[in-house]
Order: sequence, then C-alpha cells, then structure tokens
Amino acid sequence: MTSSNRTDDVVAIDTLIPDLLRTHPEARTILDQYGLKGCGGPLGPHETLGYFARAHEVDAGALIERLRDICSATITGDATPTFGDEARRPALEDVIYRRFFIAGIAVILTLGATWGAALLWRIGLHQSFSGVGANEINAHAQAQVFGWMGLFIMGFAYQAFPRFWHTSLVAPRLAAANFWILVSGVLIASIALPLVGRVAFAPHAAAAGAALELASVLVFSGQIVFTFATAGRPVDAGITFIFAAMFWFALSAVLNLIHTIVTSGLAMAEYREWAIAACQPVLRDMQFHGLGMSIIFGVSLRTLPAFFGLPKIPARLAMCSLALVTLGVASEVSLFLAYKLSGYELFGQLLIVAWAMLFAGMLCLTIPWRLWQRFPEGDRSEKFIRAGFAWLAASLVMLMLMPAHEALSHLAFSHAYVGAIRHAITVGFISLMIMGYAAKVAPTLKGKDPHKLGSLLGPFLLVNSGCALRVVMQTATDWFPSLFPLIGISGVLEVSGLAWWSFHLLAVLFSKPDEQISIAARAAGLQPLSEHSIVAYVADWYPETEPVFVDFGFTAICNPVMRNTVGRRMTLKDACRLKDIDLNQFIAALNRAIEESPCRQADASSHGCGTRSCQC
Repeated sequence: MTSSNRTDDVVAIDTLIPDLLRTHPEARTILDQYGLKGCGGPLGPHETLGYFARAHEVDAGALIERLRDICSATITGDATPTFGDEARRPALEDVIYRRFFIAGIAVILTLGATWGAALLWRIGLHQSFSGVGANEINAHAQAQVFGWMGLFIMGFAYQAFPRFWHTSLVAPRLAAANFWILVSGVLIASIALPLVGRVAFAPHAAAAGAALELASVLVFSGQIVFTFATAGRPVDAGITFIFAAMFWFALSAVLNLIHTIVTSGLAMAEYREWAIAACQPVLRDMQFHGLGMSIIFGVSLRTLPAFFGLPKIPARLAMCSLALVTLGVASEVSLFLAYKLSGYELFGQLLIVAWAMLFAGMLCLTIPWRLWQRFPEGDRSEKFIRAGFAWLAASLVMLMLMPAHEALSHLAFSHAYVGAIRHAITVGFISLMIMGYAAKVAPTLKGKDPHKLGSLLGPFLLVNSGCALRVVMQTATDWFPSLFPLIGISGVLEVSGLAWWSFHLLAVLFSKPDEQISIAARAAGLQPLSEHSIVAYVADWYPETEPVFVDFGFTAICNPVMRNTVGRRMTLKDACRLKDIDLNQFIAALNRAIEESPCRQADASSHGCGTRSCQC
C-alpha cells in the first residue's frame, strides 16, 4: 500500500484530531497555524478535522491537503517526525483562561449570586427595597459585573480571539498580571463599599478597587485591539461588535470609578443622591446593553454558525444590527442624562425609541438564526444559548412596556419593575450565555469528549425557574407587597443551579484529556474494543463487525443517517444499556469478528492497514 493510500485513510474530513496527532504529531505544526495552539492538551480537542476547519474558518480541502502532505513526507522519510509536542508543557497563553474561569466561579458563589440571594431575603423580610443600603447593592454589582461577567469575558477573549484570528496573544505575561489586577480590584471594592460610614479608610479603599478595575479593563482592551492588529484580518460586523464592547467596557469602568468616589462620600458628597438616581442607571445600561449585548452578539456572529451549524448572517444585516444596538445604547444613555439634567419629560418619553432600536438590533440576528427552533448541530450548550436570547427579548419588551406598567401601577417610578428588567438581562441573558459557552469551550480546551459529559439540565432548570420567579414576583409586588418573601426563594434556586454548574465546570477544568483509541492501534489490531468505543467508529474501521451489530439487534447501524448522527455519540456501553444486552458478551463477539476477518489475517503477515480500504 502506498504512502498516499495510508494518509488518505488517516487524514480525512471526519478524522478525530487526537487520532491524527497520536500517530502523526508533526501535523500539529499545521493545525497550530490555524489556531490549535495547545487547545485540548498534547493530542488536541475531541473534534473532527472538518469541525476544526469550520470553527476556525479554514478551507477544509486545503487543510486536509496540507496535513496529508506533511504526513506523507514523514512516512516516506522525506521529513523527520517530531514527537516533542506530545510532552511539551503548555504555553501560558494556552491555559490563561483557567485562572479567569476559576476566579469567576469563586466570585459568583460568594460575593456574586450567594450574597445577592442574602440581600434578597433581607429585602423580602423588610418588604421594601430600602431594606438594603445602596452601598451594599453597588458592592454586589461590582462583584457581578467585574468579577463574574468581566472575568469570564477576559478569560474567553484571551483564549479564543487570537485563535479565531490565526495569530498569537500580544504580551501573555501582561494578561497573567492583569488577572491579579482585576481580582484585587473586585475584592477590594466589593468588601470596602459596605463598610463606608463604619470604617474610616473604606471610601479610599473602594475608590482604589474601582481604579484597579479600570486599569485592568484598559489593559485588556488594549491587548485585544493590538492582538487583532497583528492578524491583518478584515474588519466585519462581529469584530466591530467586539470593539464596541471594549469601548463600553472602558467607558463604564471610568464612570464606575467616578460613581464610587461620589457615592462613597470621598468627594462631592452633596451629589451622592443625584449620582445614584441619574448616573447609576446609565452605568448599568453601559454595562449590560453596551458591554453585555455587544460582546455576546460579536461572539455569536462568529461562533453560532461555526459551532452549531446555524446560517451565517448576511454582512449588511449584521452591520444593521451593529448600528441599531450601538445607536440604541448611546441614545438611552444620552436621553436619560438629558432627562435628569433638564427635567423635560420629552427626553424620558423618547427612551422607548432607544429601547426599540435595541430590540430591532436583536431581531436582525435572532430571526435569520431561527432561535426558536433546535440547532442543526446542537449539544448541551444549545438550551442555555436559546434561553438566553429569549430572556434578552423579554427584558427589552419589558423596557418598552414601562410606560404601561407605570400607568397600571400608578407609580412614577417602580424600583421593583426596573430591578426585574435588570435581573432578566443579567441572569437570564448574560449568566445563561456564560454558562452555555463555558460548558461548550471548557471540554474542548481540556480535550474531553462532550458527549460523555452530563447534559446540565438540572442547573439549567434551576437558574431559569429562579429567574422567572424573581422577575414575575418582583414585578407583582407593586400590587401585592405580600409576595416580597417569595423573591428570596428565587435566589436560592439560582445559587443552587449556579453551584451545580460550577462544580461540574471545575471538574472539567481539573480533569485530564480523554484517552482516545488511535488509528494506528485500531488498524494494527493492537487495541481491543472497550465499553468506551464509539459505535460508528467501530463499524467504520471494522466493517466486518456490521453483522454482529445486526445479530444483536442494532439494525440501525445499516442506516447511514442514524450511523452518522446517533452512532457517533453513542458508546458500546450506551448501546448495550439501551438494548439490555450483556456488554462483555457483545464486545467479545465484536473482537472475535475482527480477529477472524480475512483482511485482519492478511494484515498479520503483510502489515497492511486492516481497514476496508486495505489493498493487501
């Protein structure tokens, strides 16, 4: 058999990256050029070359050809195989995301969601939002925005953006230092703010924490911009969304520092109440609509078609979404400030136009993607992403219905209703998107087979039910104050769901990559089948096992559709459990069929490939 025949078998569109790198580690040099770079450990992520090409926007045919060339050169002796990559330590930029994800989990389970749930119980017991001080609310917000959302945004961006752009992160050691800057800022600001008025140095500490947060955001934004500049790639709507998010992140961090100085009484104490009433809503709009929506839309434009098979948004429609969202955020910020400064009701009434632009910008993306339908290539992350966009739509609709709520409740301003809207976008949209994307990328980066991991249905249901209870009950308190205690229960549900998801993600982050059966071992017959072998791969590599599958009742193996969908997700153990068949007996029958096949017997003497394409 020629070297070309062998590389055609080993390097194909459906070849798993771990299989390829185990037998041809020299192929890593090609894959690294397109963004692999330490992803998944020494043997790469558990994904096919076809999926890798689509996820990294690489021409699949050209990639396969280059890989076959380098593998053929090694087989014929024209090139020397390099095995150093298997044993190499990962570079700092390969694992930088872990510290950000782990710290984000630590924050959400302490100063974030858990503290927020405690504040909710106090609000419920007092049956009033005045039961909790403004500094405590702002301290919790510091943890949520910079410690939860900020840490995950930075961790994901530092890891993924350079790979998307086929370049390397600028100054990775600076990114590592920036992690400590942000964590220090979050801890100092979140702990100091509730102590204002009780500890003399608390205002200075709170301002120092906010200053560290600002410094971290500026460093991060600069690194992302300079990293993109090194790639020499064209600017599209997705990239511009990301740059817009960096702008709102930086601007909101500046305003956050000013707001912290004023509200803590460190300077201009006479403007404290005005800062809370006027600047705080503007700050949250920048953080949730400006940063949150822009970064998620930018990432979604790049990843939803690549990861889940959704259609690509036409360039003009994507740019229309960008214009609507950016103009919408700028309008709601400027109109609200103009309203507070001038007192003219017209500025306040025009806010509905800004919110309508945000809603229209969202529709430009969600309608072509048909997010109300199942994804063509969905997985356990799909439900989080679809629910997240549904919560975003709900929050924007609630914003546009604010005049109606004020008319029905006879309230000039409803703290409960505005808080419910904020919760719908922070927990319902942003947190669910963080949970979904982290559940998608963490196994890939760790070299885990996502089909062997849990569905995360429990955390999904707990967080969504808690968010729904909070939004509905909190809104209803404007008419029925007796419902206040129920919003405390919503916090317990959300914390339980987030804790469940967090422990699962930590288990993935601290685990070792899955061991995959290599092509060479299967072909040479050196590795017998096991309970973890994938049904479709067994049938593909050992066609002589098909009669055994049929004899044991697995007739669907002959159906190409079932074989290439369900069959590629199901292990032999799963199949036996489904049919209530003895696992050991089934595996023994499969191994016996392989051992007794004519091609296998010929392979024993001629060292052929042992597959359907064997030319021996």
